[in-house]
Amino acid sequence: MAEKYAVGIDFGGTKVLAGVVEMSSGRILATSKKKTRNPNTDVDVNKRLIAVVDDALAEAGLGAEDIVGIGIGAAGMVNREKGILLNGVNLGLTEVPLTEPLSQYYGVPAKLGNDVEVATIGEMRFGAGKGCDHFVCIFIGTGIGSGVVVDGKILRGATGTAGEIGHTVLYPAGRQCGCGAYGCLEAYASRGAIARMVAAEVARGNDSLVQDKIDHSKGILRSKAISMALEAGDPLVTRVALEAANFMGVGLASVINFFNPKRIILGGGLIEASDMYFRIASEVAHQRCLNIARKKLDIVKAGLGDNSGIIGAALLLASK
Repeated sequence: MAEKYAVGIDFGGTKVLAGVVEMSSGRILATSKKKTRNPNTDVDVNKRLIAVVDDALAEAGLGAEDIVGIGIGAAGMVNREKGILLNGVNLGLTEVPLTEPLSQYYGVPAKLGNDVEVATIGEMRFGAGKGCDHFVCIFIGTGIGSGVVVDGKILRGATGTAGEIGHTVLYPAGRQCGCGAYGCLEAYASRGAIARMVAAEVARGNDSLVQDKIDHSKGILRSKAISMALEAGDPLVTRVALEAANFMGVGLASVINFFNPKRIILGGGLIEASDMYFRIASEVAHQRCLNIARKKLDIVKAGLGDNSGIIGAALLLASK
């Protein structure tokens, strides 16, 4: 039987990553990556998606006729049936059609899901969630999102937006989040939050190894720069990242108490960049959650790393 391939796209706050995926095994034949930037129109968005798909297909030595379709995981709230990104807070986009332009251009089916939802599908099939029927998958990058699995199935909720853990509230009168609300976990524990805090401290005159690597206009500090600073013992970045990890642990404790999962899977750029962040968040979560809830709980890293999203997005083509 001939192998089936699909293209998976991870459309995040700072990058667009595409990969050609072997459906039966999750093996990635080739990938392509581009910066997300700030698109001005729907046309800009779809041009960037087409460019990254073209590059991935060319790298794999395949054409559109060799794939069963294209799956997209987009950072934000989505309408899966219509293939529309409803609200991408960290992308600065609302009501953008994503699947129809790709389907028309390549002549294949295209499907859309939330970025962490599809990453959860990838982890459930081939990663750290394999064989576990009750878990939460949380990805920490520009923002914070999660996928919830109950009895081996993704929980989507009444309006299809379940899993927005980043917008649970720590402080009702706290920092303003990108969603417009105040005190959200995302405003305290995400890579975006770390970037904004470090940028503010640098603006006040505090030195840091990353002060020339911050995009002050967008509040972006990439995971690689954070990792480098932590490895070098940068006092400012270490202090801010430690605080963010503590906040993340508090958020995880609430998830554990409310949902009582067997496993929590942590992934995303910040988890990949910092063992310290993962360790502190896990320790704080265990310390703060209910004793009974922690007895059958594991907190682990994503098994597929940065590829969870593209593998999971490709697997959307296997679902009805």
